[in-house]
Amino acid sequence: MTPRDPRRRMTPRNFRGGMKRVAIVLLAIGARTAAADPVAVKVTEVAGGVVYVTPGRAAGLVPGTSVRFRGRDFAVVEVTENTAALRADNGQLGVGDSGVANVKPGGAAAVKVLDKPHAADTFSGQWPEPIVPAQTQNPTPVALGSGRAPGRAHVTVIGHGFGVAARGGSAADLEGRVIASFDLMTDRPLAADLDVAGRVFSNGFDKQTRVPVFVRAAQFRYGDASDPRFALGRLRWAASSVGMLDGARASARFSNFEVAAFGGMVPDPLSGKPDTSASRFGGEFAYDNTTAPWQPRLAIAAYGSTWSGKLDERRLTAMASASHESVWIDGWAEAQSFASDNPWNAKAVELTGAGTTIEWRHHGAHAGADLNFLRPARSLRLAAVLPAEWLCTLAPKPGDVAETCAGSDFWTSATASAGFRNAAWSVDAIGTFGVSHGVNHGRDSSGYLRAERQFGWLRFEAGVSGGKASFASWTAGELGVRYVPTRRFDVAGSYRPELLDYAASTGPILLHSLVGDGHYALSTVLDLAVSAIATVGADRDALALLATVVWRPLP
Repeated sequence: MTPRDPRRRMTPRNFRGGMKRVAIVLLAIGARTAAADPVAVKVTEVAGGVVYVTPGRAAGLVPGTSVRFRGRDFAVVEVTENTAALRADNGQLGVGDSGVANVKPGGAAAVKVLDKPHAADTFSGQWPEPIVPAQTQNPTPVALGSGRAPGRAHVTVIGHGFGVAARGGSAADLEGRVIASFDLMTDRPLAADLDVAGRVFSNGFDKQTRVPVFVRAAQFRYGDASDPRFALGRLRWAASSVGMLDGARASARFSNFEVAAFGGMVPDPLSGKPDTSASRFGGEFAYDNTTAPWQPRLAIAAYGSTWSGKLDERRLTAMASASHESVWIDGWAEAQSFASDNPWNAKAVELTGAGTTIEWRHHGAHAGADLNFLRPARSLRLAAVLPAEWLCTLAPKPGDVAETCAGSDFWTSATASAGFRNAAWSVDAIGTFGVSHGVNHGRDSSGYLRAERQFGWLRFEAGVSGGKASFASWTAGELGVRYVPTRRFDVAGSYRPELLDYAASTGPILLHSLVGDGHYALSTVLDLAVSAIATVGADRDALALLATVVWRPLP
């Protein structure tokens, strides 16, 4: 066969044959393109057995589209406009892996069109009308009383009686106390406060302590009762750390700060009678912020006093508190300056007291700690009415016949407590340790554990306690039951055996006590409570009774 000449002339027959072959090739390529177009995809997220890739429906991917990764095929199960989801076993694919999706032309158009939603009125009457709880429930009404309307009187009456009968004799007293506030104006916070008690004692009364009338407050006030801007008369308190005063107090507030000044006569510390022999004067600075997270409050007071024309007390006190969520913190401190010739052998400046309390409470659980440091209260005013041994520890000096104050007396104590309470049961524990320092050093300690368990209307109680002091030690138990049928009434009884051992005795003695108490709220304004304890044993035979009545007629 002779080779064909490349310069061979093109004839019509040859041209038609070539065009036919070209058309066949183009049809094959077009059929392949119509079958599938390659689209690059990339893994963006893997969650369990689902792999998410991009792109999605916009690039032609639809459910069923095959995607190849690392020589393996995976099928698309769900798509969105820009993403697609595949099924794969854990570890087969990872974020960042690239693959190729075989997309069929027109496949993206095969999106299922949802049915047109029903009109809103087609659901009318499908659900019943709501029933308001107030239409079906019948709660018991509770009288809340009226508010503090201007021009009204606000009165609380408290009465209590106490009596005890023992081998050595008997004693009793009755007290009726009236606490009242009278709003004197309707458009101004001007009011009068009164707190007075009438008392009767079975064996009479003396001029020092058992006075028939005791006045705790009798004042005119401008401002709130807890923080008056001006008060005049028998003040229940002159500052945060200063008690009763027959005089006046004035204060001014600037945002969260308050300054106050006070002055007047100091009532008799035992009888409460007015006394012109002693005066007290001073000032107080306070800061509080109820909107801060810890709601801090700080009060610093500086005050002095005179006695029979002589300068007596010179004290500086500080009180602070803060609370946040479940934590409460309180603290206080007091320092006193003494004259060089003071009769108690005190230093020029002494810390006379300090303490702090930390408490945590949350969902029925609680825990706390308390630390205290105290010295005897010493002043010329107290020395005139109290025995010397109440103010200091007396000790003879070499060569002296009379005893004098040794000085440096103090007491310290530490207390820890914890417990838990819910609707069915409760457990509480407390422990205390103290040290006293005088002529002799002494230590005391005590502990208490108590548990209660509720069964319907009955609450069973059990406890154990013990302690030791310089003069005696004791161990006691307690078993009792409380009946609480309603919130207005409850009654309880318990038995308490106690083993008491005095330091000077030859052995311990056993005491038996029966304790009973009850409470009854006759109405929202009247409460009654009674407690009784009977004790028998080698140490004592005694019966004590305490009754309390609280009446709040106004408002």
